[in-house]
Amino acid sequence: MPDILNPTTTEPVTAAQLKQVADEAYEKYPGSCSHAVWHVIKRYLPDQEYRTANALIAFLKADKRWKETPVSELAERASRGELIVGGLVTQPNGHVIVVYPGAAKPAGGYAYTSGGKSQMMRARGMYPLAMSTSLGGWAGAKSKGDKTIWDSWANDGKFAQVVFWRLDTGASR
Repeated sequence: MPDILNPTTTEPVTAAQLKQVADEAYEKYPGSCSHAVWHVIKRYLPDQEYRTANALIAFLKADKRWKETPVSELAERASRGELIVGGLVTQPNGHVIVVYPGAAKPAGGYAYTSGGKSQMMRARGMYPLAMSTSLGGWAGAKSKGDKTIWDSWANDGKFAQVVFWRLDTGASR
């Protein structure tokens, strides 16, 4: 697949293109959130170097091309093909995701195991979709658009600390 965004133009990326590259990232890097997110970013910014989750979050905070974006805008912007990365710094490794195009849906509603018992995460609130991969075993951290941005953290306290940034290409203003 060629680069989605030609750096010499402000032609917008479509939601179908964002979905395609997010799906590629999910398949290619099932055990590394930072590699999966990097795969998507490279389609928009071909010279983007790889960074682990915590280093990527620090980069997004500092780089003027990335604009902090409220959760209330995420589903609509991703559905226009805008690249949005969310993340939370934790030690030793943080976690990053890409907001996936599509209508918001209830978080939860999936099976997980805790203490050796199979359980069901209760459905709750409407949230935008996510592309997320993880080396860990948490079921909510693995999503090819079937889970939401809340599910990776599955905890209101942690989710309240997650920050989302959109890439400002000039076409999304």
